[in-house]
Amino acid sequence: MKVFFENMEDDFIRRSGLTQWDYGQELEVFGISDIKNAELHYCLEGDEEAVIVPASIIGEKITAPIPDELLKKGRNICAYLYLATKEKGETIKTIFLSVKRRARPNDYSAPPEKNLLRQLIEELGKKADNAKIIDGALQLLSGEKEVGDRVRLPSGSGGREVELRNNGIAIQWRYTDSNEWNDLIAVEELKGKDGVTPDFEIRNGHLFAIYET
Repeated sequence: MKVFFENMEDDFIRRSGLTQWDYGQELEVFGISDIKNAELHYCLEGDEEAVIVPASIIGEKITAPIPDELLKKGRNICAYLYLATKEKGETIKTIFLSVKRRARPNDYSAPPEKNLLRQLIEELGKKADNAKIIDGALQLLSGEKEVGDRVRLPSGSGGREVELRNNGIAIQWRYTDSNEWNDLIAVEELKGKDGVTPDFEIRNGHLFAIYET
């Protein structure tokens, strides 16, 4: 969400455009110059405690993510642009963010609750080139180094084991005592930061992502 302060004397602005259950949203503030260190303090309208988020500053663009936890509530959010130095702290701008309420989507997943598919896409973007199953969870690897958090695979009663395969179209999983394969994610959706889809192989129960060098 972009906010422009056209007059440096203005210290309050109101914006709409956010909706309950959105996530990964950022507030971008423009029109304020000569700032080196800043924070955005976010709170729900009427609350007495704010979440402090360090801001990224590039030229006159000040950026800070809007906390997902606040957007879940479906209440309006107040954002305070706060300048902090060793000597003093000062709130210089207040931004009122109107949030439209809506029903919760049944597939809602926001960090740290991302579903398996979204975690795989994100972590493979970090150039993971291998994976293994540890205690029922999928761990992506870059060489021998673990990449990201372990992703809990679907599990059933009795500690049923899960196996993976690549059918050329999707990475699939199934319980080892079942004949039914389930799509985990389409192969074409798994791309690194360079946008290239690697080749995938399943070796001894491990998922390998092979990038051309």
